[in-house]
Amino acid sequence: MTQLPATGDDARSDEDLVAMLANGEAEEALAVIDRRYGRRLYHFVHGMVRDSHLAHDVTQEVLGKVLSKHQLYRQGTNFRAWLFEVARNQALSSLRSRQRMPKPMSSLKQIDGDEPTAWLEAVPCERIDRSLEEEEFMAALAKAIEELPEHYQSVFDLCVRQGKPYQEAGAQLGIPTGTVAIRIMRARKRLFGTLSRHLDRLRRPPACFQ
Repeated sequence: MTQLPATGDDARSDEDLVAMLANGEAEEALAVIDRRYGRRLYHFVHGMVRDSHLAHDVTQEVLGKVLSKHQLYRQGTNFRAWLFEVARNQALSSLRSRQRMPKPMSSLKQIDGDEPTAWLEAVPCERIDRSLEEEEFMAALAKAIEELPEHYQSVFDLCVRQGKPYQEAGAQLGIPTGTVAIRIMRARKRLFGTLSRHLDRLRRPPACFQ
């Protein structure tokens, strides 16, 4: 069944947009998908994560997933349902990642009047000091980012380092939102390829690789 666009939207159907992704017209297709569903995706994700910054991040990541996983969508089924399932999975993944992050000392509960610092002694810690590996990785990461092509480096800096939404970064750079999503995905792919030998030596990969 052909899925029709919302009233006043681009005349192309969701199926047309998926076909455009498959045919290499990703920038234009993602821009239309973002205009059509971006606001609803944000509110959907925000209802799950209850954090506006995280909701923006997840919504942007969904565009990247649509680009890299569009071949998993089955033609003739409900694209909107598939898209929101991608968003749901991405939101749950982000929540799980947050739960695995170390809690600040101030968040530790006091028990029997003890100070939080006393409880740190009871927390198991990794015996191997990996601070040197982490310092080496951060130096390699900074160098790899500097070596990215300028058009990848600019979107990476705005969206990953500064945390700007794809739409805001696109407006600042004068490029479509879909182009921003594609460049972020390709920048991450290049960085991952360059730095993959460092990643298995770290306790937790940096956020830009998740």
